[in-house]
Amino acid sequence: MRLNCEVEIINRLLPALNMKKQSRSSRAQVSIGRGGASTSKDAAIFLLICTAKDKAGSKYVVTGNICQIFNKFVSDGKATIRFKQPEEDICINKADPLQLKGLLSVLKKAAQGEDLGQVTLSTLQPLSATSLGNLKTKMTVLSRKDYPLTTSFPLSLRQLKNPGRWNRLSELRLAQNQLMVLPPVIWQSCLQETLLLLDVSGNTIEELPLQLCHLKNLIQLHVKNNKLRSLPPTVGSMQKLRVLTAANNAISQLPAGIARLRLESLDLFGNPLQLPDKETVTINNLGVPSLVDLSACVIRTQRLPYGADDLPPHLIHYLNNARVCWCGKYCFENAARCLTRCDLRSISETVIMWNTLGSTFIPVEAFLCSIKCLKNFQKNPYAHWRK
Repeated sequence: MRLNCEVEIINRLLPALNMKKQSRSSRAQVSIGRGGASTSKDAAIFLLICTAKDKAGSKYVVTGNICQIFNKFVSDGKATIRFKQPEEDICINKADPLQLKGLLSVLKKAAQGEDLGQVTLSTLQPLSATSLGNLKTKMTVLSRKDYPLTTSFPLSLRQLKNPGRWNRLSELRLAQNQLMVLPPVIWQSCLQETLLLLDVSGNTIEELPLQLCHLKNLIQLHVKNNKLRSLPPTVGSMQKLRVLTAANNAISQLPAGIARLRLESLDLFGNPLQLPDKETVTINNLGVPSLVDLSACVIRTQRLPYGADDLPPHLIHYLNNARVCWCGKYCFENAARCLTRCDLRSISETVIMWNTLGSTFIPVEAFLCSIKCLKNFQKNPYAHWRK
């Protein structure tokens, strides 16, 4: 049983000796097996850690030699194994969560001397020259021969480019990778017409683009176990969306446009949602919009394509931070910000969330593009949501 990951070995005696740690995390292969040439059930079980510098590896006795296994973040590919002798902690990072769970399960049984059942442990072997390589983070698929049919997509994938045609693709599952951003091909191809399910759970995505609303036929969106701080303000325009799972992120408030959805299931468990003490309205500037605002609204409304070859970086950042007024128009700096609350029971039939108040109310953030929209909000904000 082998696991490719990053490993850092920490000696717990160094702080007592007033010494700084000198170890760094490095690519390694962690394997569990029996020592010596024997594969019988009576042979001792070891944990072997091999790196590019130390291909022979370091062996750790497993049975009766593990103090504790820290697996709180195993879903993120992280775990720590604390040994009694030597007094070292093995910190595992950037591992495949499923493979890591399997290795830890066998490791716990072996440490307690339990029967491993049908699990067969082979003899430990040193690292070969091709077993450990650099993580492949980028991949481009130009034709059928580029698809990894025999090896599957690399688990460390961060960027995927596929300019080909996906005329009939209805489900796209990119879960449990290391994607930091969504591939633009998702909304720049025929997928915006055919895609019904998008699953990007278990990645490191911090922000969903506004263009996600171009997937007008999307029914299920799964973005749990990422690093999202909010959902795109255009999410309210995805009228066919029925299932939204955004659990275990860093979302503190939702865009007001979410009140326009009619979901069957909504999962917001594990997000730091906190209700405001009172409704607040912050008016930055509701005067005459600038030419930059007017031009940006046209680009967003007409869905005109743009990129680094067309605009300078500061204008691209300006367009990417567009907001959506409750009337449906795009707005930028010329807008009023409102922070209020919304009852999720009016949005979804099934709600999964954790709230210290024991209610289904959540904080929502709205932007108003004009004085007229501001007056409508002040008269009856809840009716204004449903326009």
